[in-house]
Amino acid sequence: MKNIYLAAILSLFIPGLGVAYLGLYKRFLVSFVIYCVLSIIVSTILGFSISYYIITIIIALFFAYDAYTCTEAINNNTQIPLLFTKLDIQ
Repeated sequence: MKNIYLAAILSLFIPGLGVAYLGLYKRFLVSFVIYCVLSIIVSTILGFSISYYIITIIIALFFAYDAYTCTEAINNNTQIPLLFTKLDIQ
């Protein structure tokens, strides 16, 4: 059994790290790259303003929730949810 809260907290610090803890390395790589690209785009548009930090926190919260739901699926022996409800990356 994997710890649900540990997976979520890891993804708050480094987006996607929680799914790496679960052994979903491809999903970690995709999540981390998406986070980096979105951060670069947002910082280019907004600069490093308070809006930038709010948006990156929201993105990190999404990846924490993703780690949480993946952990629940693994612990309950059910199918891992799709990333962004579209990508079947495990």
